[in-house]
Formats: sequence, C-alpha cells, structure tokens
Amino acid sequence: MGREKLHRELNLKLHSKYFGPKDINPEETIVLLHEEIEAIQLMSILNMYQEDAAKHMNVSRPTFARIIKNARRKIAMALINGYNIKIHEVKNDFSVAVCSSSKTEISESDLYSEYIFIFHIQDYKLTSQILLKNPAFSREFKPSTVLPNLLKEHEVNYFIIDKLGVTLKNVLISKGIYPIIKDHVSIDQIVDIFK
Repeated sequence: MGREKLHRELNLKLHSKYFGPKDINPEETIVLLHEEIEAIQLMSILNMYQEDAAKHMNVSRPTFARIIKNARRKIAMALINGYNIKIHEVKNDFSVAVCSSSKTEISESDLYSEYIFIFHIQDYKLTSQILLKNPAFSREFKPSTVLPNLLKEHEVNYFIIDKLGVTLKNVLISKGIYPIIKDHVSIDQIVDIFK
C-alpha cells in the first residue's frame, strides 16, 4: 500500500517575481519553484530548523532538505553567473523529464536512450505527458550540448536520470533544471518522488 499523499503548505505571498542584474543583459533565467522560495524564507529569514520548516510545509525532512539545497544552488548560480531569477508562483505545478528506451514505459533511463518523457504534475497529480525523440540518441551530439536547451524549451523543472557528469549537471542547473539521480523509476512513481 502506498503512503498517503501530503499537501504542501505554501503560504508565502511575493512582492516581486523577477530579479536580475542591472549592469548586464543576462543570458539565462533561472526559475525558482514556489516551494523553493518558501523554503528559503523559512530557513534564512525566519531562522527555522529544517525539521520545523519541513513540518510547516507539511513535507518530510529529507524532502525539505532536497528543496532547500536546490533553491540555494539555483540562487548561487544566478548570482555568480549574472542570470535573472524568476519565481514560479503557481503552487505544485511543474514538469519532469525522464529518458527511456521505450515509448510505453520508462526503461534504461540513460542520457543516450531513444526517447524522453516529459510529465506535467499539478497538485501532486500527473496531468499530462509527452514523448520526444532524444537528440543525443544518435551519439552525434553530446548530451550536455543538446539536452539542456531541449528541456528548457519544454519548461522542464526536474530531470530524472541514472547518472550524469559534472558538466551536464552544471548546465542543467544554470538553466533552472534540477537533476535527480535515480537508478530506476516507473511512470507510477514519478509523482511520489516529490512528496
């Protein structure tokens, strides 16, 4: 029996949703999810401990740790590289990409798999999915040169993969896409990863 789904408590009301440097024209925009900015507020402004902040957001402590780590990395990438930051304020609304060698299920999820599933999740329910051809499948292009732009174009927030190198990881994060390393995941398990 699967565990009960938790509803994340997100109460922060933002005054502004766009931030960026004034002295340069940024090449990229990093997207922070509503839950990520909420986590930053709880820990960095309200000085909560992770355990208390996790309870406040109604998530597990490991989930909160993942959210805060992702938020801090995105903010650091934006500050260091001079990128814009956009706050995605829609609650519990994001997209996840997973490579697969099959059109019907997720299998052999590596960077050179033939397909890429993109799942849209809203209110912790899978609302839609699309299937794309992976441009790295032919091995004509390196994944780090083609995948980040493709995923950004499809507004992907998370990329689940069995393994990836430092270069691709950094390029993904610079585009506001958070990689999640998992050996195996099924379509039925996608939503559960984010609880």
